Amino acid sequence: MYRTRLISLALCMAVVTFMPSLFSGSNAACCYFAAKDKDINQPGQLAFISWNPASKAEAFTVQPKFEGNATDFGMVVPTPARPKLDEMPRDFFKSLAIYTILMPLPQPIYSPLDPRRPSIRRKSKGRNASSDKSEVVVLEAGVVGSLDYKIIVATDSNALFDWLKKNKYSYGGDEKTLQHYISKKWFFTVMKIDPKQMKAGRDGRYQGEVTPTRFTFSSPQCIYPLKITQISVKDHSDALFYVQAPEQMDLPADWSWMHSYRPMYLSFMLGCGMNPEQQKEMETRNSWLEAKRQKDPQYETTKLEWAKHLALSDLSVLEDPKKNFGQAGTGDLPPGAKVITLPTLLEELRSAYQKSSGNISKNVDDELIRMGDRYQPAKGVIVKNDEKSVGKGFIWNHYSWYPGREAPEDELKTLTLLKGHLQNGQWLTKFRKNLRKDEMTDDLLLVEVPKNQTQTYVRIMPTSPP
Repeated sequence: MYRTRLISLALCMAVVTFMPSLFSGSNAACCYFAAKDKDINQPGQLAFISWNPASKAEAFTVQPKFEGNATDFGMVVPTPARPKLDEMPRDFFKSLAIYTILMPLPQPIYSPLDPRRPSIRRKSKGRNASSDKSEVVVLEAGVVGSLDYKIIVATDSNALFDWLKKNKYSYGGDEKTLQHYISKKWFFTVMKIDPKQMKAGRDGRYQGEVTPTRFTFSSPQCIYPLKITQISVKDHSDALFYVQAPEQMDLPADWSWMHSYRPMYLSFMLGCGMNPEQQKEMETRNSWLEAKRQKDPQYETTKLEWAKHLALSDLSVLEDPKKNFGQAGTGDLPPGAKVITLPTLLEELRSAYQKSSGNISKNVDDELIRMGDRYQPAKGVIVKNDEKSVGKGFIWNHYSWYPGREAPEDELKTLTLLKGHLQNGQWLTKFRKNLRKDEMTDDLLLVEVPKNQTQTYVRIMPTSPP
């Protein structure tokens, strides 16, 4: 880590990270600084990004997680415009994690009534006298949540180093990284943290996370300040992004989640039912990935973990989590498949059996009652598969059951914290990228997914990321 006097600039502007467990926190868009001979580590990144392309407005919420032996330290968060800061609920990311739980695998519906059932990141340089001029301006100072903050601008990195020293810090980060943002005329938000508010382990090291903070600013593009994070990352950083925008969002080029998601979708949802065009796509993507890994054996694809175009029915979960949590729809269905009601299922099974056997016995009525109880609408969704798809790929029966989500009732209560933050008619896309230190050479631009390539992903598949 960085044992120099001040700031171990490690941008923790994370957009969404699941650390080892589902509800653990991560770092965010920030860069840490600490006292001499102390270290602060940023093990991951977690962020919720909202993007409005019409007004060119962006907001990201971060909840820094830290570990180290510094008794006080701070963060530096760069943004392309002067930000407005707001405190967010402490359990905001926990609630997002619960809200985006993938639903269980679809299950074939078997019934004896269906006769058609088939038979499976350096030291600072010297500075000349001209750098003593006041070239750092404090635009704003205040408190957000439990954090003191200052919003500043600087004309060059030397001026910023002087300002840090005057404020009893001695910078020990990468000069070029700061200059990267100064050259682009970005703003810096500096926040001080007192780890002693957290619990210290037996080794004297502090570990914890602070209240989430939302930064709202104007930007010509949806951007994530990744480069500054490189300084406080030892080898790699697990970055989890939740992105809300009118269109589904992705990372560009080699970092797209399409490289892992599409092969999974094609193989599971379509399998042997792929048409020639889809088979060609599968072969092309697999060949591309093999060639990429031959050139870069450590390459890891970005993993899509949840994606949905939010409707009022999805937001109803926030009003009454206990009642509506199971809702999330089905995800993208196989070609020709459609959702049907429970009465339709029962009537079709009854008719099929009667046509096959010529009569209806008490055993048939008992079976219909059993199925009516098992496949209640509050528990999931019934899907009727296309006749031509049955027996191909992973479609084994004429009817499939898509179970609803489940989570402990005491955890569901926190979902109300998301009210007003998740918006009707917006895509919410959640994806994870394990970023190597040598990959963090520039900031991230997030891009829209072409309309004809958008994918809903709310239900787990056999090869879904853990």
